Amino acid sequence: MTVAMTLNDPAGRISTQALRRRAAFAAARRHTRAVHILRKLIPLTAVTLVLALVVIPFLNPLRGKLANVSVSSVGITGGKVRMETPKLSGYRKNNRPYQVTAENAFQEIKNPTQIELQTLTARIQMEREGWVTVNAKTGLFDTQKEKLRLVDDVKVRTESGHDMQMKTADVDFKSGAVTSQEPVKVSLGETTVDANTLDVKNNGELIAFEGRVRVFIRNAPAGTIAGPEREGSTPMPELLNANRAAPAGDAPANNAGNGKRQ
Repeated sequence: MTVAMTLNDPAGRISTQALRRRAAFAAARRHTRAVHILRKLIPLTAVTLVLALVVIPFLNPLRGKLANVSVSSVGITGGKVRMETPKLSGYRKNNRPYQVTAENAFQEIKNPTQIELQTLTARIQMEREGWVTVNAKTGLFDTQKEKLRLVDDVKVRTESGHDMQMKTADVDFKSGAVTSQEPVKVSLGETTVDANTLDVKNNGELIAFEGRVRVFIRNAPAGTIAGPEREGSTPMPELLNANRAAPAGDAPANNAGNGKRQ
């Protein structure tokens, strides 16, 4: 008797809930595929190279030939060696030009492995992206650990119009890693990616956006926007509303079938 009631009474409700769950899973899978595509488009390898060029001119001049280095003045201020308006311009091994400038560079006399760079601007010509520019208000470099921390309004822009904004960025030159534990925003024309953190490893071979990743595509068809594919996560409200508004047997049913086959 109990079995008969369980099978007959709430069947419609169970079917509706199952369809919604399957539609949510299918949307999450579409979101994951979109992130994989965007991963190939975001020029994070270029970002790593540009950040490296911020350090090479001032800290490791013996590793390569510098084409043109200039400093307005050098003095000692508050126990630190100060270089005003250091500037470097030259060519990399592939004959592509680059330029790095800063308002000031400070090196502690008692702790010479710590370097502070103020108001950084680095420009380098890349093969695909054209000129890539990196700006940061402050850079803290540890010459012993070969780590650079960029803080205060870090911006990366390519000549093709791609932008990346970060509050902070930590660069490990030994491992080829770039991480940011604060919100990151990437703009690629009509597409915007927002995430709580960024993790780049092995010189850009692995790129991960984590913590509430959101992808927004302007003028995209309904159902393109979705939340992260994680256990217990919920698709964006726009997606759920679009599924509820669809006619019976339309988009949700198709998504359910796709989710079942996958």
